[in-house]
Amino acid sequence: MSKRHTVTMDEVEADENEGICVVCGNRQGGCEPDAEKYVCEDCGREEVYGLEQAVLCGLVDVASDDGE
Repeated sequence: MSKRHTVTMDEVEADENEGICVVCGNRQGGCEPDAEKYVCEDCGREEVYGLEQAVLCGLVDVASDDGE
């Protein structure tokens, strides 16, 4: 599998409709929190998940937020 990418809970909870490509790590807007298999604007693969969904599915690692 490809390199694992990391997000923070602050990023997940920011509610900015951001998604992450679990293959290349590209972040892109226009993704609902529960998005699955959107097309990546960078690598073209259908591997973009909403940040919340990526965390729930265990597709990304969650880093601790600084200051908490």
